[in-house]
Amino acid sequence: MIIHPATLSVSDGRCLLAAKVELETAGKIFGSSGSNTETLWIDWPESYFRPEDANADPFMLICLPLAMCLNERLEVVDSVSQSLIVNVLEAMEIYKHYFPHLCEVVKLHVSGRVTQDTSRSARIGSFYSGGVDSLFNIAESQRLNRHYSIQPVTDLWLVQGMDIKLSDEALWSETKDRLLSPLYASERFRCADIRTNARDLHDQYVGYEVLGFSAILGGISKCFAPLVGTSLIGSYGTYADIIPHASSPLVDPMWSCDRQVVRHFTCRADRIEKIKTIGEHSPELLGGLRVCYKNLGGAYNCGRCEKCQRTQLQLLLCGHLEKSPTFESTLTPESLRGLRLKWHKKNQYTWDFWRDIESACADAGLDDYRSAVRRMLLSNKVGWFRRRWRTRLNRVLFWKA
Repeated sequence: MIIHPATLSVSDGRCLLAAKVELETAGKIFGSSGSNTETLWIDWPESYFRPEDANADPFMLICLPLAMCLNERLEVVDSVSQSLIVNVLEAMEIYKHYFPHLCEVVKLHVSGRVTQDTSRSARIGSFYSGGVDSLFNIAESQRLNRHYSIQPVTDLWLVQGMDIKLSDEALWSETKDRLLSPLYASERFRCADIRTNARDLHDQYVGYEVLGFSAILGGISKCFAPLVGTSLIGSYGTYADIIPHASSPLVDPMWSCDRQVVRHFTCRADRIEKIKTIGEHSPELLGGLRVCYKNLGGAYNCGRCEKCQRTQLQLLLCGHLEKSPTFESTLTPESLRGLRLKWHKKNQYTWDFWRDIESACADAGLDDYRSAVRRMLLSNKVGWFRRRWRTRLNRVLFWKA
């Protein structure tokens, strides 16, 4: 895989950073272009930041999982950060250990200039999706600032092209209005609405949710390395619950370069503790909470999918459900009965969330919800065993036939 030199252009008040990516495996093409080349791009408001020049740091990170899954060498024909080269070599070994049947360690060759600049800004940026993890990053940084005078989050990055598709302009417009509009008048944050086609390239060969999104976030943060010296990627669970994952405390720091440190922030708190922190230190953020990945009927939060129901119950346990009026459907014990969970070994952290919720319901005396969660978990476990044995039986019958 060849990453050609990056280009920077400005038009209609937005900066566009782009690079042509070329596949080298015979017969492999990008579905969006119908050829073995595609232009990978990231854009953001010029008023937020206009770089003096372009380099390949963002594209090397974004293309890394793609090259590993296709088992292609990674050739970078542009300048890159010296420390990022070392970190990418480390990241490959981690991903190979995490996903041995999905990707391979590949050769990395940089034919452009290797740069080194150790100056670093004190500003801290955090990806801002509206979800619990991203809101916690803001609230926890405010708490740390009050207790220890630690620099709080200064920059917020909202991205289209990740969980919000580039084609879904209606949801993107509503999300920007709910999440960014209240902050533009604030002196606490500088905000940027960012767009990229990186997920479109990943989904064909990598799988955004399996191996792609952390490297994409790391790549986007590199666009702002001269401006923001620390970048936070929200954690999904506690240290006790960490499993092989695209984003982890082991992986995310590998996206650091000479001018920017990337942190997986933070595995010190579980989801319920995070909601409590948000409710105590930044309760106003809950008014724009956005967790839905189904967006059924174009809803901001459908209220019916697994993540919507899980989050509503966690909010209820923390006493903050009324502060989040963004769910289309209201949670009830009955609504949990038909909830389907994916096989726990492929989605273990989701099962961990629900087990923690069952225990918290017992502690809070929410017996109706505790019983509903217990029945839901049991039903899903029985259903998985049935599907597993049905598949094995079909295989036996097929071979006998």
